[in-house]
Amino acid sequence: MSSSQLTANSKDNSKQVLIVEDDEGFRDVLTMGLNAAGIATFAVGSLHEAREILCRQSFAAVISDMRLGNESGLELLTWMRDRELEIPSVIMTAYATTETTVQALSLGAVDFLTKAKNDIQELIKVVQGIMVKSSAPKTIEDGDVGDFVGVSDSIRRVQALIGKFAIADATVLITGESGTGKEVAARLIHRYSTRNKGPFVAINCGALPENLLESELFGFEKGSFTGASTMKRGIFEEAKGGIVFLDEIGEMPVSLQVKLLRVLQELKVRRIGSSKEMPIDVRVICATNTNIREQAEGGAFRQDLYYRINILHLELPPLRDRLEDLPIFVNHFLSKACKRHGKPPMVLSQDALELLGNYSFPGNVRELENLMERFVALGSGGVLDSEVFPDGLLAELVSVKPKTSEAIAFFENDCTLPKKGFDLDAYLKSCKSYMMHKALEISGGNKTKAAHFLGMGYRPFSYWIEEEGGISGLAKVPPSPADFPLKAGKKEQ
Repeated sequence: MSSSQLTANSKDNSKQVLIVEDDEGFRDVLTMGLNAAGIATFAVGSLHEAREILCRQSFAAVISDMRLGNESGLELLTWMRDRELEIPSVIMTAYATTETTVQALSLGAVDFLTKAKNDIQELIKVVQGIMVKSSAPKTIEDGDVGDFVGVSDSIRRVQALIGKFAIADATVLITGESGTGKEVAARLIHRYSTRNKGPFVAINCGALPENLLESELFGFEKGSFTGASTMKRGIFEEAKGGIVFLDEIGEMPVSLQVKLLRVLQELKVRRIGSSKEMPIDVRVICATNTNIREQAEGGAFRQDLYYRINILHLELPPLRDRLEDLPIFVNHFLSKACKRHGKPPMVLSQDALELLGNYSFPGNVRELENLMERFVALGSGGVLDSEVFPDGLLAELVSVKPKTSEAIAFFENDCTLPKKGFDLDAYLKSCKSYMMHKALEISGGNKTKAAHFLGMGYRPFSYWIEEEGGISGLAKVPPSPADFPLKAGKKEQ
């Protein structure tokens, strides 16, 4: 077979898979295996040929060897990313490491597989999943994101990553404060994954004593201990073909961490009281609200397990860092609660919404949803004002509102206009710089909150700071017109 050969008669190139493999023998094995499974392929033997063909036509997927002579499959992924070629890609290698796996997945690969000439069934399964996903009429980008609504840059990144992680059949670690929606994110990944026909089985690793947690995870044989009157399957067996969600993984006892690591490495499970290991077919998603990396470094969590579950990482931002999403969240949860309770539509008044923006939301999105539930229970429809706020919360919010004297302090500065005139543009630029400095001061250095305070978007706010040379370049004292005399020779525009 030549280094570049069309291996299936298909006029629709977008339904073909591009194979990039410099080993001619293994290239033949991949080609014949995929063709036998009904998948059309186009095979090339070098990175140069791959780039050339990708510039001319589209493909449903790309399968590339990690090592291509003196070049790398990672170089192909980088090249595709730089040209915004959003084609699902699979990297194959005989020498997989955690580092290269993470590199490949971070560059956009949907999976990272070990080469094996005698078994390409796993590759076929992954490619078939990609083909099904690409033909599905509904995707995460269509806006069906559950409670992950919003317009902030941070939530857009979360939505995009959920979409990418859904089609990558690899372990996911979701981190974030309590109430940020870690299980919601896990269920969205399941919904849009190739395992969406299989079950989603969740367990809280911090809610059960060690012996009961072990039984729930791995199951047990009849008679294996006192009270074991029947055989019980663990969740790794129950979730066959689906996803196991291990919530609060950081709370798992160390003795069980050892057993979990073996299950993830071997993809086999042994029930308590059994000597037989059984193969499992599940994908694992873990979540924690603790700093699990620090736990691993400090010995409270096994480092080898941490690296094994942290293949794909999704960090969920706290609500206080994306207050521009607050109005959207409020309307979303009010609408849900009204429908659930059979009440007429309700909205929050602008004053009440601004008041709510002063709150730090330690319980994050979950706390906000519960608060909107209360508002709907107390309201009777129409516009809701601050009378629906709990007394304690209302007192706290009112106490953090800026005082009038603070709000007008800037204008009490000497604003006398110089007789010889002044540079208004430069003065206004300095005013903006000073106001941004004060907004950051008020928000405790939080750029998102500071931008919201000034009615700016996060991106223009951050860009303007960069133009000023960083936060240290912002004006620290209120400017005066006298500080900006007209430059000699400056003419009226």
